Amino acid sequence: MKLQLLHVTCAQCGRDSHVGVMPEGIHGQFVLRSTDSLDEAFLDTATDPTYEEVDALLNRSRRMIGKDDWFRAHALQRTYGETACDPDSTGSFFRIGKLPNCPLCGHASLHSWKALSPPAFIDREIAPVSHRAWLALSEAQKEFRVDDVLEDNGF
Repeated sequence: MKLQLLHVTCAQCGRDSHVGVMPEGIHGQFVLRSTDSLDEAFLDTATDPTYEEVDALLNRSRRMIGKDDWFRAHALQRTYGETACDPDSTGSFFRIGKLPNCPLCGHASLHSWKALSPPAFIDREIAPVSHRAWLALSEAQKEFRVDDVLEDNGF
């Protein structure tokens, strides 16, 4: 897959490096990043039915009553990885929209980031996200899972 390079400065070690992110204008494809490691997984919502399934369950949740489309979309992207994706190699959750950790020291906070100018890209293989635990749940268990994760994330 083709990722756009960003110039980043780490908030922890202060060093500059480059990281790859999905290019602007790509819709429905995400690089999910671990909350606690450098692990990444790829999600293509056009071919992975779990995204629409979680979206439908989230929209039926009592926690989303009276919420607008923007709020529900934010909640979906914030909670999808924790709700329906298998954890990373360390047992941590994946998140949509999380910036990469510093590739030099692994710290989760970047001080600054900006796209290279002119734009530069890198080809990388990123394994697709897996859903073994989610797929083993009954419909009722999935509904409870969505509600629990929404609650845990303050929605």
